[in-house]
Amino acid sequence: MKPYKDQEEFEAILSRLWTRILESPEIAKSISGVKIIARFRYTDYPSVLYIDTIGDAPRYYWNPEQDIPPDVDMILSSETSHRFWLEDLNVPMAIASRKIIPKGSIQKALKLIPALKPAFAMYPEVLKEFGRKDLLGKADMTVTHKKKLSVNRLLDLFGKKEVRLSVLPKFPMVFGAGQSVPVEVPVKKRARKVSDITLLRTMCTIRAFEEHLAAAFKAGHLPTEAIHLSIGQEAVAAGVCMNLRDTDYLNTTHRGHGHIIAKGADLNRMMAELYGKASGLCGGKGGSMHVTDGQKGVLGANGIVGAGFLLAMGAGMTIRHQNRDDISVVIAGDGSVNQGMFHEAMNMIAVFGLPVLVVIENNLYGEFTSLKRHSCVTELYKRGQSYGIPSTRLDGNDVKEVYQKIGSLVKAMRKDRKPRLVELMTYRWHGHMEGDPESYRDEAEKAAFRKKDPIQRLIRDLLKRKAATRAEIEKIQKKASDAVTRATVFALKEEEPKGEALVSDVYTPENSTFFTGAMSMSETLGEREVSLAQAINEAIAEEMDRDGNVFLWGEDVTLGGYFNVTEGLIERFGKERVIDTPISEYGIIGGAVGAAMTGMRPIAEILFADFLTCCMDPIINQAAKLRYMTGGQVSIPLTIRSPLGSGIGMAAQHSQSMEKFLFGVPGLIVVAPSDPYTAKGLLKSAIRVNNPVIFFEHKLLYAESGRIPAKEYTLPIGKALIRRTGCDVTIVTHLLGVGIALEAAAFLENDGISVEVIDLCTLYPMDNQTILTSVRKTGRIITIEEGPCTGGIGAEVIARVTTAALGLLKTSPVRIAASECPIPYAKTLENALLPNHDQIVQAIRSMMG
Repeated sequence: MKPYKDQEEFEAILSRLWTRILESPEIAKSISGVKIIARFRYTDYPSVLYIDTIGDAPRYYWNPEQDIPPDVDMILSSETSHRFWLEDLNVPMAIASRKIIPKGSIQKALKLIPALKPAFAMYPEVLKEFGRKDLLGKADMTVTHKKKLSVNRLLDLFGKKEVRLSVLPKFPMVFGAGQSVPVEVPVKKRARKVSDITLLRTMCTIRAFEEHLAAAFKAGHLPTEAIHLSIGQEAVAAGVCMNLRDTDYLNTTHRGHGHIIAKGADLNRMMAELYGKASGLCGGKGGSMHVTDGQKGVLGANGIVGAGFLLAMGAGMTIRHQNRDDISVVIAGDGSVNQGMFHEAMNMIAVFGLPVLVVIENNLYGEFTSLKRHSCVTELYKRGQSYGIPSTRLDGNDVKEVYQKIGSLVKAMRKDRKPRLVELMTYRWHGHMEGDPESYRDEAEKAAFRKKDPIQRLIRDLLKRKAATRAEIEKIQKKASDAVTRATVFALKEEEPKGEALVSDVYTPENSTFFTGAMSMSETLGEREVSLAQAINEAIAEEMDRDGNVFLWGEDVTLGGYFNVTEGLIERFGKERVIDTPISEYGIIGGAVGAAMTGMRPIAEILFADFLTCCMDPIINQAAKLRYMTGGQVSIPLTIRSPLGSGIGMAAQHSQSMEKFLFGVPGLIVVAPSDPYTAKGLLKSAIRVNNPVIFFEHKLLYAESGRIPAKEYTLPIGKALIRRTGCDVTIVTHLLGVGIALEAAAFLENDGISVEVIDLCTLYPMDNQTILTSVRKTGRIITIEEGPCTGGIGAEVIARVTTAALGLLKTSPVRIAASECPIPYAKTLENALLPNHDQIVQAIRSMMG
């Protein structure tokens, strides 16, 4: 709602305000220290206000006849402006909600705000002078002041015995009755007929698409503050991607619109995605940096520089396993070759001889830094040669050469199924992102490269050879422009995602068999006694027998791994399915993610859980997010096994409890079994489900023995197991803490204290029902964990109990955890660190009074 009568009043009020501001010596001096041209464009009036502090004295002016390029552009309504001057606007939240759409050097503009602080007192006075005291009331936004709970209120809350499960976080899993199998991308093999005219048409379409996005971004029509365009690089996209089938996989970058268009993506749905619409390729969840079209074999653009190398490597594993003559392609920029992900992927691609085409799109800049400043070797194709991969460099602005040479490479790869690398030299005409001031390069350099425009280069060739007339070429360009216009019209009329879409596609829908039903110890009356390590080995072997898409890889797994858990599997399943990898945690997990999203079911082993820090990106930014970012187009049936915990004298970097670093990451499942029965049953379920599972194994528990059923069984993920029933105190714990808790509970029975012990088994999702049902009975809760107290699992358990059922507690919750220090080497110190029997007994006796 407009607060002002009309445009004339609006401009008059702000003019008087800015006159007062600039007449104030104190404010004018402060503003002068920030050299900037700021433009304010208003969405409800055709008004444009400039604030210019570049010259000797700051000045303001309205609606200049010529458009003056500003350092920063602010798009907002007159109401938002009014609330700003009333100090009734949360600026960061206004930017986040797009009530203010900033473009350009935002940090520079924000420096103005402290300088303008004294001006806020002037605005009410100006309003009064114009007879608009009515505008001094509160703006629409109301602030609710929450009162602190009184002592009586707290006592009343403690007295309530209700359990409110509805207030706890809801795990966004959808269940179905179908088979638990990966979602397969419905692609078809087809060879496209490509002529020079086809290449021109594709490049013109990409150019028109990107130019539209540049204009839409500048106008504030796109729901993003960062978009990366490939104007000037169209020959790379057309020349590479038009050699590919739908069944060839493509991983690309944050600057990947052109590649995806050239691969054949639907232009309407792609534009809708960039406008954040529900009908977009990713349902509005991916946007510019994550556009995906699984129907065309596009595994996605990726916002993490270098991540595509790992995913492409994994997709190459799938192709090799399925004995196809397709190829996996990754296109990445020159800056990406300095990532460790690049080197780990190149080595593994070469070691395993995978059919991966690596395309380095060298536009001479890694973000804002020139190639010669960020790479000691500027002939980047030589990096491929250093790994024994046939590598070459081509003129990336000559679409005919790119298409023909890449075509020859692709043809050869389909026959020998070996990797290749190509460096394509090109140039991006626009900045790293739209609004980039481009202070790192000059106009002369840009003008020189515009003369090498790949589109005009092909047009000149066509005209010279009389392969097309000027009129025919103009018709092609118009058709490309019209196609983009139609796509824009489509996108603008489409609806935005509904609220319920917010938590859809976080996880692939699952067969409820693997998540429902109670955990019961009755099954343990089996005929066989095995160690936990043996139970894990059996689970892997049974699932590899059951499903040919399951494979195991990691460091030394053919020899059994560090703790001999995988011993004997190589003899049974062979080197194609039990695979030793280099010491490359990024490669192990990133490759497994790529294989999982293309139809395989990898089991990836990380030698020690501490080393998960070396592969956090493929776990958290790829495995956990790819399904959501792609709008549900891919599934990630991946199990990551890793041993954790202290107790064997390996000190700080081989002994940590890593659960809390991955617990609670949407898109992941985190499992932590404590005995052979739960280890085998939960691992089999983890391998069968269609989502990424982190499966933690405690080193000290590998030798733990227990009885398991002779028949095949699985156990439900997300369910806790009551290890011992009791009525006085509830202990909630996991892994090593279970055995310690059971010992303490048995000891306290002699004191007449009845302790219930809950083994979480799955950390995420957490079994709220079992915990709260127990606390309802006992009224007391204590948590035990091996990791440090701060930010631990116990904190979440107690937070859920106090949030949902504070009134059930008879006394304050207690947490037992490790000291706030790294794991020491000396045995006396390591033993002092671990939770122990005496701590638990003393804590429970204190709780009981």
